[in-house]
Amino acid sequence: MKKVVAMLLVLAMTFSMAACGSKEQAPAEAPAETPAETPAEEPEAEAPEETPAEAPAEGDTYTIGVLMKTLASPYWQSMAEGLEKRVAELDNVTIEIFGAESEEDLTGQLNIMENMITSKKYDAICVAPITPTNLISGVVKANEANLPVVDIDEKFDMDALQEAGGYVVGYATSDNVAVGKMGAELIMEQFPDGAGVCIIEGMAGATSGELRRDGCKDTLEAAEGYDVLDVQPGDWDRQTALDVATNMINKYGDDLKAIFTANDTMAKGALQAMINTGREDIFLVSTDADSEVQQAISEGQLVAVVQDPAGIALSCVEQAVAALESGNYGSVDVQPEDTLIQATVYTKDNVAELMNAQ
Repeated sequence: MKKVVAMLLVLAMTFSMAACGSKEQAPAEAPAETPAETPAEEPEAEAPEETPAEAPAEGDTYTIGVLMKTLASPYWQSMAEGLEKRVAELDNVTIEIFGAESEEDLTGQLNIMENMITSKKYDAICVAPITPTNLISGVVKANEANLPVVDIDEKFDMDALQEAGGYVVGYATSDNVAVGKMGAELIMEQFPDGAGVCIIEGMAGATSGELRRDGCKDTLEAAEGYDVLDVQPGDWDRQTALDVATNMINKYGDDLKAIFTANDTMAKGALQAMINTGREDIFLVSTDADSEVQQAISEGQLVAVVQDPAGIALSCVEQAVAALESGNYGSVDVQPEDTLIQATVYTKDNVAELMNAQ
């Protein structure tokens, strides 16, 4: 049984991070095996073959390249670590994991993907684009190289991808609308007679954050007595969310009873804003729960809707293997169905289960 799981954490950590405020990020490099320039011994690029892909022989071992948004964020670290453990239980898959410098490093992430393709090391690639469009040209190059591509968590702009001539063979994510709805339901349980609520979404244009926002907002607005006071992007960033939450608290005062944030990093910023302004009475609902947030949950400072990041990534790897075994690498005319992985609510009452599982 082959249980070799290579995990390249493409994170050349620099000690200058201390000067970067509270952004949770670390630099990344392109895969070491693939220089930025094409090696001299490689032949010139040839036009993609028009013949359909041939299914590999049964029992083959596959090497899958996995490109996440970043490995500087607790969520993506959790996904990488969990995926490594689960793939280690498989006997026909080896993975190598990469991440961009930060969730703002759009060009850097694309460069890593292009290097992964030109390295010719991988049978398929699973990617989590930072935005719905920043890796579209990379997908097209992978298609031309006859590499199946599976979309992780952040959904591509499928119309833009199709217009560029690109396609993916699979997609897995949390049911992000359900995540937002679950957050709203927690708020409604806490304030059955109604409440004023603010929402801090992710980066503007990021599909996952928008779906969580909409799931929460639509659920609250459909119920009597709940007023969505404001919705602002927090850019998946702790300091930005701290500033946004501080402004919300100052603007809406006692009318603000609850805040929903679309990820952990922003929840930590919002919690700090509550502490700074003396508004720890605000009911804070997070998405996900890294170790710092788990501790805050256990102390009753917030609650969280927790996704299964490793389950999402494993589903993508499994879809890549299925494509390789079937020889169906996708088509520009076909969009894959969404594979939705369910989330779980954690509060002070049950967070010990999550903490003990680490």
